[in-house]
Amino acid sequence: MKHALAYEWFRVRSLRSTWLLLAGAGAVQFASGLYWGLKRDLGSLDAFTSAFGLTDRVGALLVAAVGVAAFGLDHQHGTLATTKLVLRSPARIVGARALVTAGLGLGGGVLMAVLTAAGVLTGGGALPAGAGAAGRAVAGVLLLTVLSGLAGVALGGLLRHTGPAIGVFAVWVFVAETALAALGGVPMTALPFSGTALSAPSGTGVFAGLVAAGLAVVTFTLPRRDG
Repeated sequence: MKHALAYEWFRVRSLRSTWLLLAGAGAVQFASGLYWGLKRDLGSLDAFTSAFGLTDRVGALLVAAVGVAAFGLDHQHGTLATTKLVLRSPARIVGARALVTAGLGLGGGVLMAVLTAAGVLTGGGALPAGAGAAGRAVAGVLLLTVLSGLAGVALGGLLRHTGPAIGVFAVWVFVAETALAALGGVPMTALPFSGTALSAPSGTGVFAGLVAAGLAVVTFTLPRRDG
């Protein structure tokens, strides 16, 4: 497994898109933090937790794109056969990509949280005095980026193309969950993406279960896919 992790880390760090996507996620959150930090009429709200909302969905989408590229680019460039030849075991290939992407997702989440705080302070705002709400917001972002990255790996492996895989993720995040909540009456805390963003155990559990199932299917079907 050590060899597989080294192989995957070399692959992912050599892609310029990896760092551009993670930097983009951080930049979006810095801009949101700056916007809320400049506000002076927040009432009972605080700038830091308010800066997470639509923008953390955008950031998570960018992190998911890093995961999608793990398999999507391999399929599109015809390099999957080489990966199979070098690593051989489907479980080793999927496991290494999942672990490396989870690490990148965690790093992206930390970057988003730090740059949000930096944006708030740059705008002259104040960080929350208590750790409760801020801690839940940061925990939600970290869970969201890790699971989104893993969901990207699963979607990239299942759909085999970056565009459709990112499109499916975006439609679910920005359209399907909103429709389920508004029209279907599904609580936001029970929805995989929204529930995870809120640090709700039910939504996080559903998201984690879907990710695990997706990765298992990719592992099962990988030997049957053309390289």
